[in-house]
Amino acid sequence: MKQTIYKTRAFTLIELLMVIAIIGILAGILIPTVGAVRKQANIAASKAQLSNYVTAIQMFKGEYGYFPTFGKSATGDSIEISLKTDSASFIETLSGRDASGAKSSGDGNRRQISFHSFSETEFLLDSSDNVDPTKIADRFNNTNIVIVIDANGDGVVKPSPQSTALSVPSNGIRTNVTAYVDEGDDGSPAYSLWD
Repeated sequence: MKQTIYKTRAFTLIELLMVIAIIGILAGILIPTVGAVRKQANIAASKAQLSNYVTAIQMFKGEYGYFPTFGKSATGDSIEISLKTDSASFIETLSGRDASGAKSSGDGNRRQISFHSFSETEFLLDSSDNVDPTKIADRFNNTNIVIVIDANGDGVVKPSPQSTALSVPSNGIRTNVTAYVDEGDDGSPAYSLWD
């Protein structure tokens, strides 16, 4: 009687280890790349958010003939509004509404015109992931947003960012309104509209 021997084909331990090593190398290459792409996408979305604020401020000037100061007085050539401390006035002035949704004249918005409609993605998320409608933050949940407005009407602003990552030309920036974000306490990046 002849016995039939079946030979089963399987992967060896060496082959399995090689496949795992190759997958590990590919993951090591892709994971940092995906993180960098996500960071750049958040910066682009945050810059679009800042551009919308600048446009709303310019629309305010077009309507009333002067820039809103959000309760700040000029120091030198420019007015710098820190949204970390002045978010409520900023929201009321540009939306024509207070945090509860009631109509508000804000800082000179007598007609209560909505120059900007704030969405939930523009507000700070607290530690419990609840939206705080009185504080503005960027896509990194950083509240170190600064709006710079030309105070003397010469068409040049001179921002003074705290971050060394942002460089400002010595003669200023030729615009009436701009914005920047200083580095966050959690290490979120600094960026500006004049880059």
